[in-house]
Amino acid sequence: MAGIAYVYKRLWNPDIVVDPDGILPRGARQAINGDNRPTYHIKWHGTTQAAEELGTAASSVKDGTTTPFQITVVSSSASDDRDTAAGMVHSVALIGISVASIQNYKMGTETPKTTVEVVHMNGTTDVLSTRYYLWVDHAYACEWGTGATHDAEGNITIESPANTTLITILATYNESNGGAWHFKEGAEVKTVAVNFANTATLTAGDGVAVLGTFTGFDKILNDSNITDSVDTYSHMHYGEQIEYKPSLFSRYATKASKVVWSEKLIANAKAIDIEIVQQTPRSPR
Repeated sequence: MAGIAYVYKRLWNPDIVVDPDGILPRGARQAINGDNRPTYHIKWHGTTQAAEELGTAASSVKDGTTTPFQITVVSSSASDDRDTAAGMVHSVALIGISVASIQNYKMGTETPKTTVEVVHMNGTTDVLSTRYYLWVDHAYACEWGTGATHDAEGNITIESPANTTLITILATYNESNGGAWHFKEGAEVKTVAVNFANTATLTAGDGVAVLGTFTGFDKILNDSNITDSVDTYSHMHYGEQIEYKPSLFSRYATKASKVVWSEKLIANAKAIDIEIVQQTPRSPR
């Protein structure tokens, strides 16, 4: 793999931010047009591949739509300890769809929420999330020690159950793997922008295609042969930057809905910047 292994992913304006110590910057990000809807944001920089999920695929994808699960967070390095001033990563943020109570969810009295949850590291000791997850899509370091180089010292694994890795923040990185997003049931998902910029000179024929593969929308058994299931955007050698505002219509999410973003080189491998922004309507908290 020549491209960068991990990808910047953020969920702005989630339904709930679990951050009792106020470590994260504000979870709200207002667009220049005043919009404050839940916003799914991906940035990727790397060398294009023959075919690669942005951030590389998750180690394992766990479906908690029947029984939501707690998440275990642990490092392979004892120095990644929030109580050690000179440690490296002290806290990570989890992005996913979650509930506070498995029982209430199963009884139908609790609706899942888009979630950003901060978990304080305790080195090689397992730490549990306070929320129960239907899906977990990303993890990123959000607090560091005074002696840190602002990246993980050991591999930080996001597990469920313990010792079963879902996604990983590798040592010397701050972002986990995985290029997928899951959504709340009933959300209307719209891709509002796809941006490309090349940081290396592209010769004639060079370029990149980005594919968004949508499954589980509108109905649970989404037919992969339907044209609407894959959105494709491309950037070729002419021009240094291009911006798409592509979706005319939204997709209706079920509890199984997801989109996986991937990139594929055209002709020669080149360094490319890719940015993708998706939004859903603001829902009651």
